[in-house]
Amino acid sequence: MNRFNGVYAALLTPRNDDGELNLPSYRHQVEVLKEKGLSGYAINGATGEFTSNSEEELRLLLQEARSVAPNMDILCGVGAADTRGSIRRTKVAATSGASGILLPMPYFFPYRQDDLREFIHAVASETELPILLYNLPQFTSGLDTDTVLTLLREHNNIQGIKDSSGSLEIVRAITRENIPATRLIGNDSALCDALSEGVCDGVVSGVACALPELMLSLFFSDRKEPNFGQLRGQLELFIHKIGPLPTPWGLKVASAVRGFTEESYPLPLSPQRKQEAEQLREWFTKWFSQELNQK
Repeated sequence: MNRFNGVYAALLTPRNDDGELNLPSYRHQVEVLKEKGLSGYAINGATGEFTSNSEEELRLLLQEARSVAPNMDILCGVGAADTRGSIRRTKVAATSGASGILLPMPYFFPYRQDDLREFIHAVASETELPILLYNLPQFTSGLDTDTVLTLLREHNNIQGIKDSSGSLEIVRAITRENIPATRLIGNDSALCDALSEGVCDGVVSGVACALPELMLSLFFSDRKEPNFGQLRGQLELFIHKIGPLPTPWGLKVASAVRGFTEESYPLPLSPQRKQEAEQLREWFTKWFSQELNQK
């Protein structure tokens, strides 16, 4: 059942000044990360700013990634504001090379658990692709533990969860109940504890789109060795440094420093934001060169 495991990079979605997809930059990102030893990619999630992507843009992003990485896992987010929108994106994913679906709850309006269950039933009945529930309470209605456990038992094609809540409650419950489901951590801040407790199969990591080497070393390191603590400290410092910028702007800065993607933002940058981005750029350039690139 645990088909999806290891480290997945949550890809950024670069755009040109006119707002159109910057496909050469996006393709370069996929090509560079392909050589790092990742299990695959996650497209059109929070890091990929899924609320800004049209269905046709999603098709292009999937097709471009699949052409570069024909044998890698590609998890596709199908987030929308309503059921119809998610179903349409699920169909795009099925015809454009996705290996599996990341299903976030509808965004903007808050919903109860019974609403979310009916939504998930409706989407799951429209696809044969494996579905990972995408718990993203920072931006959508959050899933309760009992809701997730019930859905995993009711639907064969709901095969696990990508939990971006920062809490380990749900993956602990899946482990405790011995449910054969995929447990992916979607919040980099929660990964180390999840690894230490043995309650995850993999991670969908925004940090991996800028620091894939760090995330791979961390995921596959011996939790009992001193190196694990050192790697954890590096991850926590990086997360702290990008924290002042909105998600995923700090990742855009770091990715651009490494030459993975070109920076692009959905809003004009205020003078203060420009200063914050420059400070991060200067810090990351020095830190990566001195602390990480030498290892």
